[in-house]
Amino acid sequence: MADPIVVVMSEELRARIFTEADWDRLGRAGELSWVSDVSSSASVRTVLADARICVTGWDTPPLPAALFDDSRPGSHHGSHRLELVAHTGGSVRRLVPAVALEHGVRITQASAVLAEAVAEFAVMSIIAGLRDVVPFASAMRDGETWSRLVERPPGRLLRDQVVGIVGASRTGRATLHRLQPFGCRCLVADPFLTEDAAADLGVQRATLEELVERADVVSLHAPVLPETRGMLGRGLIGRLKPGALVVNTARSALVDSAALLEAAAAGRIQVVADVFDDEPLPADSEWRRCVGVVTTPHIAALTVETLHEQGAATVDEVLRFVNGAPLQHEVTRQAYQINA
Repeated sequence: MADPIVVVMSEELRARIFTEADWDRLGRAGELSWVSDVSSSASVRTVLADARICVTGWDTPPLPAALFDDSRPGSHHGSHRLELVAHTGGSVRRLVPAVALEHGVRITQASAVLAEAVAEFAVMSIIAGLRDVVPFASAMRDGETWSRLVERPPGRLLRDQVVGIVGASRTGRATLHRLQPFGCRCLVADPFLTEDAAADLGVQRATLEELVERADVVSLHAPVLPETRGMLGRGLIGRLKPGALVVNTARSALVDSAALLEAAAAGRIQVVADVFDDEPLPADSEWRRCVGVVTTPHIAALTVETLHEQGAATVDEVLRFVNGAPLQHEVTRQAYQINA
């Protein structure tokens, strides 16, 4: 009997994630069904009652803990229990409760695919921030005279800046790799980065305090953990160099958002933010109006190519699972706590 595979995501997201070829591959892997109603967790529990594999997206509602309580070894719905959650996105902690792992459910994610796009976006944000691209473009759109525009302070050359990378994660390392051709000096704050690894990366290790005080640009790439939550707090924000640029393509929980916004509004620093405490960002949010801030709607990883790679990587993982092969992107219990 074919393995029941249930895809739970909206029609719009499914069309963006899966090419026709990958959707066909997934269909050949088992008995495929697709649920486009992502309105509630309750409806999800019902449709997953007999599924062995569940494929999810970022619009999938959180999977209820009770679903996994009922799927512990020895307890079955029909002829199968849920054994694999294959997530087409990055973070799964919002989606899959830790109890799933306790009951033997395996989890895989596509975060490895996202690093390239996020790193590219981070470097673009750094250059655009240093050169004041958005303020110049906005002023031109608003009709500011050419003579006034060219009298504005000139931008800064990336080559001559000290760039601080917070977190030598997969995305942090991908960002470092893309920064190297520009010739800028890079500092990295990560307690798990060894001296040998730093040498291999061509960077200098620094404490977060040292990095904040020395860097012209601070780019955040750390996971959200109890130890990292609010790591860039009001005190450290106050120690940033005047005119420093802070780029956050990771998670807003890493920073004291109110303090960061205040520093930008006061003209002390510049900020490029792709992530926020409240998402979607409310229309009346001060983040949208602050002159010292450039905001984007959590799109750092969002490219046509990346979306298709996410779908392909997820199908590959499902096929490995069905065929009894090792998963390449499995979220272990340890990984769930650190970077899920």
